[in-house]
Amino acid sequence: MKKFFLAVLTVVLMAGCAFAAEDVLRCGQLTKLNITPEEYQRAANSALSEGLTQEFRKQAVQKERSFKFYDSLMTMLLALNKGEIDEMSLPKDVADYVLKNATSLEICAIRLSFNIGLAFGFDNNEKGQKLKAAFDTALTALENSGRLAHLRELYITKTKGAPVPAQFTKFDGAETVKVAVTGDLPPIDFIAENGVPAGFNTAVLAEVAKIAKVNIELVNIDSSARASALKSGRVDMVFWFEKAEGEKQFDIPEGILLSESYYTFNEYMNLKKK
Repeated sequence: MKKFFLAVLTVVLMAGCAFAAEDVLRCGQLTKLNITPEEYQRAANSALSEGLTQEFRKQAVQKERSFKFYDSLMTMLLALNKGEIDEMSLPKDVADYVLKNATSLEICAIRLSFNIGLAFGFDNNEKGQKLKAAFDTALTALENSGRLAHLRELYITKTKGAPVPAQFTKFDGAETVKVAVTGDLPPIDFIAENGVPAGFNTAVLAEVAKIAKVNIELVNIDSSARASALKSGRVDMVFWFEKAEGEKQFDIPEGILLSESYYTFNEYMNLKKK
């Protein structure tokens, strides 16, 4: 059972850290499911070079970035602490959340030139197609009503401390949908210390389930196991895949259906030790 890092984070980042003086900045990223670290490095150096903020453009020119993938946020935090990487890259809202709990870190921001959306993922079979249609309808209703924007503000913009778990409505005789939760994008995708999923994703899911009239069973997994959990039938749905604007998709293997995006961002922050 995964226990998230609110308490562990302080201990990890207070420990000693060795720094390597190198010409290459070693950057950690959560595992992408449709690209290797080397391919991602070439794409990132090409596509993101124009998106660097001015204050870090000089550093980026002087030092090339190499990328290493990690299967969970916790292992990436540990690697940063041990000096195995120099920085780690996270979506801005996730980085902001980590910084609230780790005053020994500082940021360098890379602004992306395209948008990335988080979407629910389904296997491309009859059940997955049916679920995708139902969830897309529900997400559209939440967006049009303003409820989705309210949840973003409540669970992401204004969140303090550990997010509160959502309350799910139970429907007698309704279908049960098994949903994978990683906990690797707090406060968007979050798992509390007691192993209970919480955060923005669960809040959205609780609202979607009400509209679709399905019961939800949450299953904790590592982010790298998202596609295999779907294909094996362990779960019916995964909380998030990254859907990039444009044709190239770094995080979506073949045979995965995606819902409409329920959260978008266009900025990563690279965190490093002060």
